[in-house]
Amino acid sequence: MGAIAYITDSKLLELHRLNAHRTMNFWRLSAKTGFTDFQKGDLVFFLSKDKAHMRKKEKGIVGYGRLESIHVASIQTMWKNYGKYNGYNTLEEFKEAIRRVNKSKELPKKISSLYLVDVAFFQVPIYLSECGMNISSNVESYIYLKPEEVALKILDIAKDAQDLWTSGSDASMIEREELRYSLYLAHRYTGDLPCGDRTLRRAYKTLKEAEGYELIQHSRTSACRLNDDSIEVLFYHDRDIDDRLILGQAALYRYYMDKNHSQYLPITFRVSDHDPELESLIGYMEPEEV
Repeated sequence: MGAIAYITDSKLLELHRLNAHRTMNFWRLSAKTGFTDFQKGDLVFFLSKDKAHMRKKEKGIVGYGRLESIHVASIQTMWKNYGKYNGYNTLEEFKEAIRRVNKSKELPKKISSLYLVDVAFFQVPIYLSECGMNISSNVESYIYLKPEEVALKILDIAKDAQDLWTSGSDASMIEREELRYSLYLAHRYTGDLPCGDRTLRRAYKTLKEAEGYELIQHSRTSACRLNDDSIEVLFYHDRDIDDRLILGQAALYRYYMDKNHSQYLPITFRVSDHDPELESLIGYMEPEEV
């Protein structure tokens, strides 16, 4: 789950916050995406340049959203499709904001946007320096969060700084995002189950269509279900995949989830073909027994 911190207009963010928007169209002046290894489900953190959110010249992170899709279109089309979800009350205000950030003070023919879902805001800023990452004050657009554990640290701190106005009664939204990210990091360590391209395509299709599950970010052979009091991980399994590989993956997931996620939740493992013997072998094991 790639993560970036993007410098953002605080007035734009305030409109989204006051309207309790859970989705937003995060527009960019460039008509080119310019991202590498950044896909649906990855996180965009809002880095505010407002002086009220700065500490010793360091910009503060005041919220985030999860990438749903990337679009390139004319300004008129962006407004037609998203309206106030672009962050402004009127088309003229939207155009004026674009002129303000464009050095030529003209309106480009096309701009790009990141359509974000599960948007959340923080009551107080969170600073990258307290999450193990230092950045230059001269950053003008965005930076990748490296190492990847930095994003997990932000989410951990954010659980106690969530703006409940923007999340309604759903106070567990950031906790679920933290779990998604922890599973992503576990997958980064373990990788997909080794198998051929045809099997990978079958795995991706099967898990994407599995009811109640979502693919673990950047994985094609594992999916998850996030319950209030437990986590379920679903592995793709067929005759082309050795049972021992899945047993090893399950042990590694337990280990890395315990290592990266401070709040322990029981993890149950399933396989896509519901093989009872294999699921019995995986069983349930406390993390310290791995």
